[in-house]
Amino acid sequence: MIEGDICFEEVSFAYSGAGKEALHGINVHIYPGETIGIIGSTGSGKTTLVNLVPRFYDATKGRLLIDGCDVTQIDMSLLRSAIAVVPQKALLFSGTIRENLRWGREQADEEELRRAALTACADTFIRQSAQGYDTMLGQGGVNLSGGQKQRLSLARALVRNPRILILDDCTSALDARTESDVLKGLRSMTGGATVLLVSQRISTVMRTDRILCLDNGCIQGYGTHEELMASCKIYQEIYHSQIGGEYHG
Repeated sequence: MIEGDICFEEVSFAYSGAGKEALHGINVHIYPGETIGIIGSTGSGKTTLVNLVPRFYDATKGRLLIDGCDVTQIDMSLLRSAIAVVPQKALLFSGTIRENLRWGREQADEEELRRAALTACADTFIRQSAQGYDTMLGQGGVNLSGGQKQRLSLARALVRNPRILILDDCTSALDARTESDVLKGLRSMTGGATVLLVSQRISTVMRTDRILCLDNGCIQGYGTHEELMASCKIYQEIYHSQIGGEYHG
């Protein structure tokens, strides 16, 4: 079983036909059970970095290791069965809410569905819908708000009980309080899973175990919020542009 230890060793990546690398010389070790925030401006390489983990792409230089094994040597079905990815744009299909949640894991029982929905702050609006968990969704979830779509997409990922959970700016449509509740719930439900949390909002990542700050495909800083505020100029600039005021630690 995959434990969730992730190690980037001098990893670089360039898209086919691109004139420059999207990632360059990435060295970082993420331990099982850690929640890692990943922040940077648009185009800094955040999504590209996390997409290497489930092998949506493979590194063009260097190695990516999962539990000490080169990811290219791990059986693809084993690798992807251990990973859940929640993209910014929720992917929902025509069918009931229950069917959408069970797409994460068909054999999940009602208690597991409800627990995942509660963690994702989706249970209340589901139960307030006309048919609850049997409410029909249109293609793409057209009858839901953006925040409701994101919460359902997250709940579906949690139903899978992944060892590695990738959240790619998937709380961007949530208000600050709901997002805070969701992130608190993740701590208790993921049960030791490694979480990679991509966001452009510093308030989202600042309470994670460690934060990876990217700029132009390179690591500018890696550490706690306090450590980056003391040592990483790019992170300091993001903090002051989004939160402002004096920082007192």
